Amino acid sequence: MSNVDAIKFRMYNTGSVGDCLLLLFQKKNVTTFSMLIDCGGWAAQASEISKCVEDIKTTCNGKVDLLVITHEHKDHVSGFNQARTIFDKIKFEHIWMSWVENTNDPIAGILKEHYTKKLKELKLSAENSLRRIQKASGNRNVKGAKQRLENSKKNLEQTLESIAFEMGMADHKGVTKNAGKTISDAMKYIKSRKKPDYKNPGEVITDVKGAEGIKFYVLGPPKDEDQVFLKKDAIKDEMYHLALSPDTLKFSAARKIFKSGISLADGTSPFHEKYFLTGAAHAGFLKEYNSTDLKWRQIEDDLDGTEMALTKLVNTMVNNTSLVLAIEFEASGHVILLPADAQSGNWMSWHSAEVSKKLKAKGGKSTEELLNNTVFYKVGHHGSHNGTASVHGLDMMKHNKLVAFMPLVQDAIPVQWGGEDNFPAKALYNALIEKTKGRLMRTDEGLVTHSKAATLRKTLSKADAKALKTNFKKDALYCEYVIRQ
Repeated sequence: MSNVDAIKFRMYNTGSVGDCLLLLFQKKNVTTFSMLIDCGGWAAQASEISKCVEDIKTTCNGKVDLLVITHEHKDHVSGFNQARTIFDKIKFEHIWMSWVENTNDPIAGILKEHYTKKLKELKLSAENSLRRIQKASGNRNVKGAKQRLENSKKNLEQTLESIAFEMGMADHKGVTKNAGKTISDAMKYIKSRKKPDYKNPGEVITDVKGAEGIKFYVLGPPKDEDQVFLKKDAIKDEMYHLALSPDTLKFSAARKIFKSGISLADGTSPFHEKYFLTGAAHAGFLKEYNSTDLKWRQIEDDLDGTEMALTKLVNTMVNNTSLVLAIEFEASGHVILLPADAQSGNWMSWHSAEVSKKLKAKGGKSTEELLNNTVFYKVGHHGSHNGTASVHGLDMMKHNKLVAFMPLVQDAIPVQWGGEDNFPAKALYNALIEKTKGRLMRTDEGLVTHSKAATLRKTLSKADAKALKTNFKKDALYCEYVIRQ
């Protein structure tokens, strides 16, 4: 039986920031296997994402051989709510998810339990903080008071939007009202269509009908009882840093996954009782602390904002649960790397001795070998600073044919993520342009218009320039590239 000699990679524009990726495995220009990875958007409109799903249905003749769901985030699975009537008409032969989505897995159970609990705590805390800000009765004429209260209000509203994202609702008001379908509903719908095959790191799959000559590698998410890798945000010298490096929070065991050590409950003090004021001293303090002129400066207002930091920690955790795949042409060794939204901990876990041993034992290659032979990279987390590892990631992608696709609609980046100024991360963007010699494509631009990229494309050999022109296509709905073995 002949082997797959090309894979057509199609990156759909859902009208927002999100992933919707279709891979068509081909033998002599005939598609023999189809693979859909995610379908969603941060603020995608049903009408826009439905156009993409309709095109997928038409392209695949109503049947997708393999549906891959990388992780439970709105920008990756909202389409299964928004375009459900179309998905109802598409048959899925197989579904892959990570071990994290397996309700029978004990470690996954702990993870989901604390994730849900922490989100509810954060939501309640942020709502209470917002109410305090809105009801603040301090003297707004005091210098700086009005602006400070407005800044706090804005921060809390953005925090609630971020929590809504984690809960899979349209906005924080939707979360409050519990209206509409959640991302949990989308995941349940997907699972109802076909029993998923839950994947663990270290697996090498070669017996896929229609995809002969192809090896599928499962690199992440990491599976360790203490969840060290899942909780890592940014490791020094591994991520393309922002101006301020995020703090790294450490936990001692799996059952402390989302616990900060500080209670979010109202009326709970983090200080020992020996420091409490009593009697006249307490009364004198409260008189000044609650005075009309100074009430707006109370420490409660300073604490309003810690919710955002904790929400970002939860976001990092979920991104690190991304199912990460590498696809290898056995004949040439060329690799397609698909990390979804994996962040630092996930990337680093691929290089662990345990994962490498499993890959080798199952007839595969090491992570370093796979990275060295990567010719096509789906850029992680829409081009964020912590979605691509440097030393143990992009630096190891040494193939001179490297091409990269970045699922990014820059003017749709939510402010909670830092807005369009932080996407794409400048250091990463420059490194990708250099590595690919300008062969970098974005959802919104197609072939990137950056001046450095345009200059580097002019230095390509005649053969490489022709390959780029032949294999790349920009359509109203998608960017497309054909990867040949």
